[in-house]
Amino acid sequence: MRVLVAGAGIFGLTAALELRRRGHAVRLLDPGPIPHPLAASTDISKVVRLEYGADEAYTALAEKAIDGWRRWNDDLGIRLYHETGVLFLRRSPLAPGTLEQDSFEVVASRGHRPELLDAAAVRRRFPAWNADLYSHGTYDPEGGYVESGRVVARLTERAREVGVEVSEGIAFARLLEGGCGIVTAGGERLEADQVVLALGAWTPHALPWLAAEFRSTGHPVFHLAPADADAFSADRFPVFCADITATGYYGFPLHRASGVVKIARHGPGRPMHPESPLRSVTEEETQELRAFLAAAFPKLADAPIAHTRICLYCDSWDGHFWIARDPDRSGVVVAAGDSGHAFKFAPALGPLIADVVEGRGDRLQERFRFRPGVRPSDWQEATRLRPPAEPVR
Repeated sequence: MRVLVAGAGIFGLTAALELRRRGHAVRLLDPGPIPHPLAASTDISKVVRLEYGADEAYTALAEKAIDGWRRWNDDLGIRLYHETGVLFLRRSPLAPGTLEQDSFEVVASRGHRPELLDAAAVRRRFPAWNADLYSHGTYDPEGGYVESGRVVARLTERAREVGVEVSEGIAFARLLEGGCGIVTAGGERLEADQVVLALGAWTPHALPWLAAEFRSTGHPVFHLAPADADAFSADRFPVFCADITATGYYGFPLHRASGVVKIARHGPGRPMHPESPLRSVTEEETQELRAFLAAAFPKLADAPIAHTRICLYCDSWDGHFWIARDPDRSGVVVAAGDSGHAFKFAPALGPLIADVVEGRGDRLQERFRFRPGVRPSDWQEATRLRPPAEPVR
């Protein structure tokens, strides 16, 4: 088939690579350069973890993804996945129904070896933490982080190497009428047998028929320059989630190339167009970060902020991805709804999307189905602070 993929974020790139591997002629379009400077993935790191509370389906998908990241470290000729382990700490004891307890039980039941931690263990092994406050949790030696911006750049190189036609500076405008394909922002008509729309946070703004199904939301990201860099090395300060369902904060060990510690917030965010002039971290968000740092990591409390950015999510109403054929538009597959937790699954996303394009079945297709009008009563992504409240039009 001739397949057009609009959008070279992690959905679009992995779809293009997998479809090309399966023998299709693939053209990948992006308004970029790639990595696009406004894309969610254009940063120094993203978390890779197994922990999804009691949700075994995501845990199983994460197992496939971690195997894939290890394989990509070899296949791509560069180490971009760093398996530091993942630390989940909370301020109150673990109990059934908490993210940390449910995750521990699911991950352990699947043959992995997470560890339970108390205050003494936190103080001894992870001394940058305030163990008097964050005194309960788990450590999983599997998982860590990937260098997300470099991943996108290397996958783009690989796509070109294997014969994907990569077209930068070309933006999707609308679908063709009376056929399968797209019209670009420059007015060019591009025909195809199948179209994959992987537009990230632009989805609700570029696809009017899906404007009520997704919201683009902005989330603060901080790069801090610690005075004592060694205190935040990966062996003593691995990837972490800090009582994340109550605080929203997560972060990473020292990034050796830039000398910064990245900390971000996985919360409700602010409704925002990805190209909004208000796309910058606010003073209120900075003050909230400082309060968190003073409580959790005293050595970071006064660390200079080297860089800030706003990461844009494309939120679905339930926190699940949409990887599905549009029933009202022939030849069109929508791959969207990252909801702030898709990048970790990159090695598994391409096959999921390609299966939909080819009409192959997969057990996850029901979860990621085309589902307009579905408004669940609860948010189903276990680590999110809370769901967004209102759609963005």
